[in-house]
Amino acid sequence: MIRTTFDAVTEELTPGVLLVRLSGEIDIATTEFAAESIRAAVAPPANLVLIDVSAVTFCSSAGLGNLVEARRLAGQHGIQLALVGVGRPVDRPLTITGLGREFRIFASIEDALQHRDAG
Repeated sequence: MIRTTFDAVTEELTPGVLLVRLSGEIDIATTEFAAESIRAAVAPPANLVLIDVSAVTFCSSAGLGNLVEARRLAGQHGIQLALVGVGRPVDRPLTITGLGREFRIFASIEDALQHRDAG
């Protein structure tokens, strides 16, 4: 048996602003849990969703699929979406696939909140 570790915690920072903290490995074994957490957050009445990936240690193509789905849902609902704390495990697949250009990316939660309505 292969065991992977993954967790997703969502918190409301202020009314309408949600933070989804993903941690561990996002792979085929954990992608549905990640998808459920993202779908629950990227929905009205949220108007801004930050996905914190600073604690993600591995991101497979399934994990990229989760992020693309988040972007699609945000667009459907008119919700601003940003990735926060993108380190090598997430940056590398985003860069290789060219998907990094499709996301607003910030170094920190504070930085994302300061630039909330820009772009």
